Amino acid sequence: MRVFTLLLPCVLLLSVGAARAQEAAQSLQAVRDAALAVIQAGPGAQATLVPGLRLKACKQPLAATAAGPQLADVRCPDVPGWRLYVPVRPADTSVGGGTRGNVASVDSEILVRRGDPVVLRAAFGASEVRMGGRALGQARAGGIVNVENDSSHRIIRGRLAPDGTVEVIN
Repeated sequence: MRVFTLLLPCVLLLSVGAARAQEAAQSLQAVRDAALAVIQAGPGAQATLVPGLRLKACKQPLAATAAGPQLADVRCPDVPGWRLYVPVRPADTSVGGGTRGNVASVDSEILVRRGDPVVLRAAFGASEVRMGGRALGQARAGGIVNVENDSSHRIIRGRLAPDGTVEVIN
């Protein structure tokens, strides 16, 4: 009985803390909407977020800027706030019935040019690290590009993904 009396307050505190954490989560749809609005990708475009992502609810309106042709920088201006790079995929605009030579392929488009801000991705097992950088050249999806890391100023070589992020090459 004594153990039960000691555990009951702990269980109550955990359940109250979980309920508060659930209430204080930012709407991911609001983050997607802000990203889509700033990129002006049009109807049918998609903003990609990591499944299960939980962000602290922002008390102020979200701020968003275009960080690249298909990348939005969405942030919460609260202190301490948060910042998130959101890849935006435009709607498929290919029309059936035409010849393939007339339809521009997404793979052939130059996605980043020298000086464009990009997001570097490095995967370590099940973990992934993302950091900001600047492209030092132009690249198409699947192409190799050198990127200067914003925080360390090191030059990193990576492969450009179709969503506009750069996957670090080991």
